[in-house]
Amino acid sequence: MRFALLIAAMTTASALLMNGASSVLLSSVRWEEVREYNDCYARATEEAARERASDTAIRVPTELEMGDCEDPRAGASRPVTAGVSAGLLLALLGAYVGLPWRRTRRRGYRPLTGMPELSAYLAGLLGESGVRARVGFLAEPLNPAVHALAFGPLGRRRVVLSGGLLTLYSLDRGAFRSIVLHELAHIRNRDLDIAFLTLILWRASVPTLVALTGVAAPAAVLVGTALAGSVLALAVQVPLLAVLVTLLKNAVLRSRELYADARVVEWEGSADGLRGLFGDPPAQQGAKGGRGLLSVHPPLARRARALADPGVLYEVGFWDMCAVGAAGAFLYDMVRLGPIGGGSQAGPMTELAATVLSGCLVVGAAGTVLWQAVAHAPGSLTPARVRQAGLGLGLGLGVFRLLSPSGAFSLVSVGGQGASLAFPYLALTSLCGWALVRWLVLVAGAWGPVLARNRRPRRVLWTVLALGTAGVLPMADFLLTLPAMTLYAAVFIAPSLPGAVVFVGSAGILAFARITSHVVPAMLTVAVVPLVGQYVSWRPGARHAFTGFGPPGPPPGFLVRFGVPAGLASAVWALLVVWIGVPAPELMAVGTLIAGQVAAALWAGGGHAPLPLARGAVAAFGAGLLGMLVWGVLVRLVGCLAPGPDPCVPLPGAAGLGLALMLAPAGTLTAWAIHALAVRA
Repeated sequence: MRFALLIAAMTTASALLMNGASSVLLSSVRWEEVREYNDCYARATEEAARERASDTAIRVPTELEMGDCEDPRAGASRPVTAGVSAGLLLALLGAYVGLPWRRTRRRGYRPLTGMPELSAYLAGLLGESGVRARVGFLAEPLNPAVHALAFGPLGRRRVVLSGGLLTLYSLDRGAFRSIVLHELAHIRNRDLDIAFLTLILWRASVPTLVALTGVAAPAAVLVGTALAGSVLALAVQVPLLAVLVTLLKNAVLRSRELYADARVVEWEGSADGLRGLFGDPPAQQGAKGGRGLLSVHPPLARRARALADPGVLYEVGFWDMCAVGAAGAFLYDMVRLGPIGGGSQAGPMTELAATVLSGCLVVGAAGTVLWQAVAHAPGSLTPARVRQAGLGLGLGLGVFRLLSPSGAFSLVSVGGQGASLAFPYLALTSLCGWALVRWLVLVAGAWGPVLARNRRPRRVLWTVLALGTAGVLPMADFLLTLPAMTLYAAVFIAPSLPGAVVFVGSAGILAFARITSHVVPAMLTVAVVPLVGQYVSWRPGARHAFTGFGPPGPPPGFLVRFGVPAGLASAVWALLVVWIGVPAPELMAVGTLIAGQVAAALWAGGGHAPLPLARGAVAAFGAGLLGMLVWGVLVRLVGCLAPGPDPCVPLPGAAGLGLALMLAPAGTLTAWAIHALAVRA
């Protein structure tokens, strides 16, 4: 599933690249006009940044805000780009239908005629495998090698048997059976379409990316200064993307071989037949990953190890997750620039679409593969492997985000000042990548029993991942737009400070300014999603399917789980703190409320209750929110006792609720950190 999502991302990126090029090449637009437009865009960006230097919502101006900047491609590009996209889809469809027919004619494949015993045996194997597709068997009699190949479009599957394999039918019936079943397993696993689309995408995208690299590097010398940085960034990013696509293609094909072997073992009930084919490969074969990354078939040693340990099928590596993060960042940057690229026809809708597509890609791809690893090989996800996977995800996202053409365009527009913010940004994306992977593993463990007993586990999987994605999307948007926002802060707000220092301070200020719209949804999603999964897993009649977190026991009471007692007690203590007249009473009251949140977290997450940190976070947030509101009501009631002209309004208004929503998350983070230290101790 992760590969299918990545292939979709690469297809989208290829289509957008073609659209951007076609809007210039096929609509009689001169390069001088494009260069003038980008220079105007740079000037408008700088002016907008100066005007918004004190605003936390600084962003690159859209086309509607650029005044006199007019994109020469905007008028005639939509029919052209729509035609190019339609042509690309038709070309893929034609290749899907036509290439198998061409292969059959070029290789001289022939139907199996005059061999009734073999045909009956193959029909029996087809029936045993349970493959519902219509499969035809062909022969390649002039090929002396022992070889079989499954290919063909949907509805016309074919399996080719070489001349050497036909001879093996008489010499070693068991080996013949294992080889044919392996090809039928490819059909049963729907590998033919996955492998075909992977190869077609690779053959179509890599030459295009290489050509773009060859054009972009010298073009950076000819275009204007503002556009030169963007073109150079494209010249660096595109080869990296081509390498990732190539490695991804090889990983797809290697993984499908392992899954086909696993399907044969499932059918046969034993791996003896495949072990006989593999022989006794040396243990060191495939140990060095350099050649293995370039191969489309896994080494025999790895295939033999997968037969003995199915966990090999679900290993999560650094480079797999790095490709997921890179694809998400590239997709975000391409989509947010609009349908013809360059920022033209971009706006809030394109930014929203870019965030949603990128977030769904990253969470969906990473979540699916981690969920499979937890379900089928839980011991493979060691803390070290989780750290590697999270680091790869974060670095892939951060590096490709910094190398985006739009980011380089902004950096060149401000003279390269503030470039040192790249170091703390990569550290932040690495930390976020590790946190996301760790959380997805936790969610998979909590919801695993629900999938195990559900008749339609995929619906449950995608529903949970969709809800989780929706909750973390605001923070994902914040993380993806953070370099542009802090870059302008480093240039126009604090130009005397290093960019890395400005990044750290600006990120904290921006996060606090968006605490109710970004931090609160992400915080509640991270805590609530695994707790709901654990609760559903413990429903009456379902405890026999539960396998995680130790022996089930009665958790704390309902009110304790939401921090109600601690919130009420902290509100009363905060009122007493203000009443007795201590120095800085407001600050001391806030400290008392945060102490109540810490107590709520330790109370709700104590003992042997599962998911203690998630329980503690929910209780701390509830205690902070309730404590702030009740404290405000008590302060107003005390004020009502004193005579005065103002009317008594004990209930808090919108301002009081907003203040509670701002302070409760801050206290929750503090309580969570203290609770985490207590749990580890």
